[in-house]
Amino acid sequence: AMKARDRILDTVDKLIDRFTEENPEGSERAENTIVGRLIYGKDKDNNRVMSRGEMKDNILNLIFAGHDTTYASISTLLHHLSQHKDAYDALQEEVTSLTEPLNASDLKNAPVLNSCIHESWRVDPPVPGSFRKAVKELEHKGYIFEKGTVFNYSILMATSDSSLYKDHRTYNFRRFLPKDHKLYVAEIDSGIDPIQGRSNYPIFGGGTHVCLGKAFAMLEMRLLAARMLKHYNVDVRNSEKVFLPVNGWRVEFKLTRRKQL
Repeated sequence: AMKARDRILDTVDKLIDRFTEENPEGSERAENTIVGRLIYGKDKDNNRVMSRGEMKDNILNLIFAGHDTTYASISTLLHHLSQHKDAYDALQEEVTSLTEPLNASDLKNAPVLNSCIHESWRVDPPVPGSFRKAVKELEHKGYIFEKGTVFNYSILMATSDSSLYKDHRTYNFRRFLPKDHKLYVAEIDSGIDPIQGRSNYPIFGGGTHVCLGKAFAMLEMRLLAARMLKHYNVDVRNSEKVFLPVNGWRVEFKLTRRKQL
């Protein structure tokens, strides 16, 4: 495995060299692509750029870290939809009404689609927790934490907090619907905006160290779910709860093409 990783890093090394040769600092791709920002981006405090090792590690993380969480997220969403026919029917009705070709703006503004995805992540966050390190001494409620202290925060505890989420153990896509939607139910609304990703919904972390792949993961999930339910009926079988390598549900599913509407 380590030898395979080294070979991949060698390939990434060559890709970085090629990118810098073809896209000098200040060029359009250097300014407007993730790889360009990783290579040329500077720390706002000390104007430091990433080392070559940091660049390679971050690019490797973008390639592989999102792979596990994305496949786990889509299978977990399918599991919850199979258990809640009202959510499945509402989502299929909404995505069927979307015009082709699908575009990012329409998907971003599809309320049922986004609510189903956000609720699936709330119930079963792919990554149940993460870490942060104090860059300076901190004081909180009389406790002093030295610079360098490592904190573990629990995403799962935040998204299952009964003081934040009513009926928190139940999957209910209506929880995140806008108030003007016909399926909105006030009793289940917790007043939390999952897009903000604050401490009450830290699926992608938060702050300056929010997950780099957040926007891409959302686009992938929206597109996959919309494509599947727009064109197919999905029959989910043999759901199995898993915790590693990521938290969620492993499922088998069968796609049956829908009749043209």
